Amino acid sequence: MVAGTYVIGFLAMLAYLQPRGFTDPLTEPGASLDFLAAQPAAMYVWYSVLYLVGGAALPVVVLALRRRLRAADPVVVGVGTVFGLIWAGLLLGAGMLALVGQQAVLAFADVDRGAAVVSWHAISTVQDALGGGIELVGALWLLAVCLAALRIRAIPVGLAGLGLALGLAGLATLVPAAAQISASVFGLGLIVWFTWIALTLLAHSRNTRQGGIDE
Repeated sequence: MVAGTYVIGFLAMLAYLQPRGFTDPLTEPGASLDFLAAQPAAMYVWYSVLYLVGGAALPVVVLALRRRLRAADPVVVGVGTVFGLIWAGLLLGAGMLALVGQQAVLAFADVDRGAAVVSWHAISTVQDALGGGIELVGALWLLAVCLAALRIRAIPVGLAGLGLALGLAGLATLVPAAAQISASVFGLGLIVWFTWIALTLLAHSRNTRQGGIDE
């Protein structure tokens, strides 16, 4: 489910939003507000899927991994779980802020366009800070769970290695000069990682139900 939200988000951006004139609200807030006014339903659905559905699905993965890693270092796993749940909360917060914010600025744009542009820029700045401008929290979760998993071989080594690499990419978003590329690597890589971890957890659950031995 989490991987699906990333796939839908990227495909919607490339196939629908950008061809119709989507612009970054942080660098071109006026043009972004015009696009929002022209495509309010599309933007509402895009924010909902990317942030609300993704944020709601993430705790399922976080808690499933916590259970899978119960034999690992409880401190590392516990800290990782906390960061994973915080990440889910940040995604939900970013989504709700974006949805309420877009309705507010659209209602205000006809009264005072200049103020609406400034408001949309401010809302988008906060939304981006919560929802992915810096991927610190998600990176810390990945690093913690993958380090714990490697110690007890709870997931494939390749999957853990990919998670560690993506965690480092997420940390690199703290560096302004590297943030854009690192965020893209982090987001695209998570499609693969979340798909792979879902298949791994499902296979483990199926083996357990059939009386298989826990790894």
